[in-house]
Amino acid sequence: MTPDPRAANHDKKSGQAARSPRRTRKPKRRPGPPHVALIVETSLAYGRGLLQGIGQYIRENGPWSVYLEQRSLYDPPPPWLHGWKGDGIISRASVPAMAKIIVDTGIATVDLNEEVIGLGLPLIYNDHHLIGRMAAEHLLERGFTHFGYIGFEGIEWSRRRQQGFVATVTARGFRCEVHENPRSMSRHGGHPRWEEELERVARWVGELPKPTGVMACNDFRAVQLLDACRRAAVAVPEQVAVVGVDNEDVACELCNPPLTSVIPDAERIGYEAAQLLDQLMKGQKPSFQEKYVPPRGLVTRQSTDVTAINDPIVAAAVHFIRRHACDGIGVDDVVEASNVSRSVLQRRFRALMTRSIHDVILGIRLERVKQLLTDTTLPLPDIADRTGFNHSEYLSMVFKQRTGQTITAFRRSRLIQSAAASDAED
Repeated sequence: MTPDPRAANHDKKSGQAARSPRRTRKPKRRPGPPHVALIVETSLAYGRGLLQGIGQYIRENGPWSVYLEQRSLYDPPPPWLHGWKGDGIISRASVPAMAKIIVDTGIATVDLNEEVIGLGLPLIYNDHHLIGRMAAEHLLERGFTHFGYIGFEGIEWSRRRQQGFVATVTARGFRCEVHENPRSMSRHGGHPRWEEELERVARWVGELPKPTGVMACNDFRAVQLLDACRRAAVAVPEQVAVVGVDNEDVACELCNPPLTSVIPDAERIGYEAAQLLDQLMKGQKPSFQEKYVPPRGLVTRQSTDVTAINDPIVAAAVHFIRRHACDGIGVDDVVEASNVSRSVLQRRFRALMTRSIHDVILGIRLERVKQLLTDTTLPLPDIADRTGFNHSEYLSMVFKQRTGQTITAFRRSRLIQSAAASDAED
């Protein structure tokens, strides 16, 4: 079994700053609910997930008087923080200057940040090693034998995700190529630096063995990787399959192709942070000093929706089908784009894909039909037109044959599922 590198991260002899409990100001009883500052980014889905978890705890155990303002992860300290006289703080302070101010207040604080370490604050954060392992297992299940990781140099959470990913693939006997650069290149760099890094990533991804499964440390790093794949004329997911982290819905769906992503359990972290802060504000000792929270799961989208294909001719044909299936192409169009005979391509397809070229085309069209039925209110003739079917009647017949459901029944079931999910969130 591969040793869990997380254990080494907290060895007092490792040279890292140890987290010892910090002396907090003794809580004073005051009338009314406790006054709590939430220094959490509202600009990212992860931060908003934390706030949802905090809100859930307050609804169950409050009320609290909450101070919250719009902010991004790396905003400077707010002016009001100096000399603030509140009762508690939940902080994602990723700027060292702000972290120092928070520590100096002596106010009961729960820390949710993983970049500024050694503050002596109770800390709840993601199990990054498990996040990396989950991404690796997802790619291993798809048959990949070559792997890559793209992260940020000197960023602790990126390093731990890399460790989990690399340890998992190497335990299976495979190698992993790693590309890193300082995070400041993408965070503060502006267009020229983004372009410079994009060229470096394009060179790196172009030199990877194909097919390769790659984990990006987060979704926005994955966006850059997908752009680099286009520059390097590398097909995704046929030549390089990509997994991100954070499930930033807008970014994942805007990607071309849409991005598979690991989902951290931000809501649980937020809830447990609020629960711990409540203990601290009541003068109780924290029930723990550090806690890892495992990810919720993984959302599979098109960036990994593939089985590793070692035949470059078949991989190129599948990529062509994915791009043009809904344009009404047929088998002859795929054969023409592949520059091999029909019989050769069909034979290779069946050997590797266990399906015919026609079946692959039809399968991709029907997946698009399901997505439009679920996410839009488009009438059936419009859906047929957008998915390469000549007539809505033909689409209805094929859909029933392949899925066992009528289109009306499928759309109704998805509406019921969506309504049930909304009720559960409320």
